[in-house]
Amino acid sequence: MEKRILCYTDFSKNALNAIQYTSKLYEQQPCVFYILNAFQAGKDASDIEALIPETDNETYILDKKTSEAGLKTIINTLNSTSKSTKHTYKTISSFNSLLFSLKDAIKNNAIDLLVLGSKNTFKEEEDENVPLVDITEYITECSILIVPSDHKFNGLDKIVLPIDYDEALHETNFSEILTIAKLHQSEINILHIKKEHQLDEDQLENKNKLASILVGLKYNFHTLKRMNVNKGINLFIEDDTYSLIVFIKGKVGFISNELPRPLLKELDSHLSLPVLVINDLILVEN
Repeated sequence: MEKRILCYTDFSKNALNAIQYTSKLYEQQPCVFYILNAFQAGKDASDIEALIPETDNETYILDKKTSEAGLKTIINTLNSTSKSTKHTYKTISSFNSLLFSLKDAIKNNAIDLLVLGSKNTFKEEEDENVPLVDITEYITECSILIVPSDHKFNGLDKIVLPIDYDEALHETNFSEILTIAKLHQSEINILHIKKEHQLDEDQLENKNKLASILVGLKYNFHTLKRMNVNKGINLFIEDDTYSLIVFIKGKVGFISNELPRPLLKELDSHLSLPVLVINDLILVEN
């Protein structure tokens, strides 16, 4: 089954780098990449309502041609540099706001993963003055991969998965992580920063459930005690060489009222790792 990946580009180097990183990440998996550019031609664009193309407007015509030409250049670059024979590339030139364009493309193309290139931090505002951390809140239909500027793919040896054990878990919650780990024989490092003295019976049951979900994969459980969540994750990833940090957004994950905005914003000033935010959650009852 083909994976459907949407990559936003503003034609910057960091956007192209994010696309190339993702192409290598899923090199062995059949994928359709949709490369999207959004333009407004000087119009005030709404995040909830589509703009109407003005085919006789000179600014619109020029910006449309620029967008399509830029997308064509990216496709030519990908076709000449990608080693995978399992990938196909399509383009979307959207006359709308960035957020509307992303939502619309995700819905119309049944997208599994949205890919964004980060300039350096989540605090910096990206194109159209939309911070990446806002996009992670606005887009809930699929998972989101954010690749830091200039971060090149060099294997995926170790994955960090911050989590708590307060909610019952289901394998569907971890399908994206399982796919990536199997593709690269990655080691999954589960990080729990506990505020409680010890795990209660339900938490222990959920931890054991997670272990059963990860059977056949390399994984380790880690615990840090009684410290700020953001500080704990920063300290943890500084102690070893990790390739990816995964946040599960929603009830299943870390402390739900701390994700994703505060955690991402506090991590970002020092974060040099790609971040995968998983949205496709199924909660199961105990």
